[in-house]
Amino acid sequence: TVTDIGLERIIRAVDFDGRHGRIAHDTLTSLCPDPDTITYRQEVLLDLLEHPDLLRELERLLPALSELCKPGPRWADESPLVVLMMRLGELDKYVEAVDSLSAVLSPELELRSRGLVALREYARRLASDPTTSSLREELPRLHELTAETNSVTVGLNLGPDLRPESATIVQLNSYKFEGPRTLLGRLLGLHDGDSSHGMTPLASPGQSPLGRQSQLYRDLEGLFEKATQPLAEALARYRDVNASPLAELEGELAFFVGACRLMQRLREGGVELCRPEVAPVEERALEVHDLVNVALALQMCSEGQDARVRCEGLVRNDTWFDSERRLVVVTGPNRGGKTTYCRALGQVQVLFQCGLLVPGTRARISPVDGIWTHFPAEENDEQGAGRLDAEAGRFKRIFAEAGPESLLLLNEPFTSTSEREALEIATDVLKGLELLGARCVFVTHLHDLARIVADGRDGDEWRHALSLAVQTTQDGGEVRSTFRILPGAPSGVSYASEIARQHGLTYEQIRGLLHDRREGDG
Repeated sequence: TVTDIGLERIIRAVDFDGRHGRIAHDTLTSLCPDPDTITYRQEVLLDLLEHPDLLRELERLLPALSELCKPGPRWADESPLVVLMMRLGELDKYVEAVDSLSAVLSPELELRSRGLVALREYARRLASDPTTSSLREELPRLHELTAETNSVTVGLNLGPDLRPESATIVQLNSYKFEGPRTLLGRLLGLHDGDSSHGMTPLASPGQSPLGRQSQLYRDLEGLFEKATQPLAEALARYRDVNASPLAELEGELAFFVGACRLMQRLREGGVELCRPEVAPVEERALEVHDLVNVALALQMCSEGQDARVRCEGLVRNDTWFDSERRLVVVTGPNRGGKTTYCRALGQVQVLFQCGLLVPGTRARISPVDGIWTHFPAEENDEQGAGRLDAEAGRFKRIFAEAGPESLLLLNEPFTSTSEREALEIATDVLKGLELLGARCVFVTHLHDLARIVADGRDGDEWRHALSLAVQTTQDGGEVRSTFRILPGAPSGVSYASEIARQHGLTYEQIRGLLHDRREGDG
């Protein structure tokens, strides 16, 4: 379904920094069914769009939140000292994140959304909590306890062949060792008596006697643990400080930042956006005025500096769904905009249930419990009966699992069999969809099926159905699509003949082509 309705491009746009693709995908593909939650999200989005400075500051805060609770390097025999130092680093990041979030959500901001107001109060409570205040004051002193040890003097005994024979720790130092003195320093006698300079360049110990499994390393670790015992005792007072709830904000804020970036990008491209009214579920509403395909708009926005001109060239269409008009059959020429329209309906439903703005000048939408799609595969080795069998299985699953509160987007089904057989199957399926009660878009090349719906044949069986047709114009016998989709019966134009003409496959065109080739060869 994600592929069928063109959601991948929207997901990539919400993943604004390339690091939050999973949260973008999971949120966009998890249709929120609760009207109050949808409204709650809309409020947060509008608040952020109205406060661009806040949006930028929250975006800058995301890396700090992502560092909270991030696991460091782990070893099977990890020592208490390593755990201690990692915990000190976690507390540093926690206090920094709390103070940053509290500063970003300052009391001076005029926030209206329940979400951001609650988040501001949460950040204020964390920042003023006695434990956080104590940590803020004590952390500098705790770092001083570890800053006193910056190097170790090791005594190395050599054997008769001058190979290292044994080693011991001589002392812990507050300074760091450096490489050999410069030539000028030696000539001038600088640093005489300074033991911090070596005779050779500094080098990594690698797998030397300082390796983690060596006795010397374990001895050194034991000395460090004794030296940092006051730090361990101090950190024990903060064992209950938990950064996990704060860390979980990163994904949620990243989604809203990405969603705002998407909205801004569409507006900059000339796409009108509106806050859809949340209609009751039982109303089964999907009413949007001046709807455009968001994925197509994003593609146009990325094609050059004249993105606004390109997007303004998008054709706007309306859609009408409610409890009385819930089944539409769409016909028209190939490449006339039927599939684009069908995908746009799926996209607008997804954006709405994520709490985002939708493309259009006015919208009223009810939540759905799922979106079901049936699009022909671009490449399918199955033909004829095999492909028809797969389609039939897909529709059986839809009837078994979809319900009255679902949205079905069905694009050109039953193209693998003859038109007569396809019409017979599609008519029965359409009647079944009428019984199911779900909102459904049925894009088809079967004009007779659309005429049955448009004429209202079979009485009440089609009382909830509507025929839509792509509007076309004719210029000198050439049929052109306007990409406008309006209520009405199929026009009766032979679209297959028009496509053949466009590709130069009428008899006259083929004859002219072959004549020109013979003339060229001559």
